[in-house]
Amino acid sequence: MTLVWTDLAVIAGSASGALTGLLFVAVSLNRDRIAAHPPLRAEAAQTLVLFVLPLIISIVLVVPGTPNWVLGLELVTVALVAGVTMALLSHGRHPVGEAPEDRLAQLLDSVSLNLVTTLLVLVAGCIELAGDDGLYWLAPAIIAALVNGVINAWLFLIR
Repeated sequence: MTLVWTDLAVIAGSASGALTGLLFVAVSLNRDRIAAHPPLRAEAAQTLVLFVLPLIISIVLVVPGTPNWVLGLELVTVALVAGVTMALLSHGRHPVGEAPEDRLAQLLDSVSLNLVTTLLVLVAGCIELAGDDGLYWLAPAIIAALVNGVINAWLFLIR
């Protein structure tokens, strides 16, 4: 891996760590309301996964001397675990028959980037496993995770 990817990992890891910390502050300030509302707990957990995903990718990227096939396997594993976790958490976000009241919230909720994010990481991992350079797919994956995490956090706080 070149120095360029290390720089991306440092930037993404720093942003991800900061946003994760802010999420913990927001959750702790509203813990009683969140504890009493299962959909809010699911949204908070899903947002946490979105913020931690770039952090884990960053850690994987900066490990020195990792062969491409190992990096690919790590990225595929991270994508699958994150995707399954977010899918399981999305079932608890809206009780049956309940949808967001705000039109902007409905739009942002329906255009979720969770699947896109995990698919981009999965594609990067598969290309690395095949012996080619799939790391270019990680930049949009990291951006999608951070943007979607911020959108989720905003929706989480206004509901």
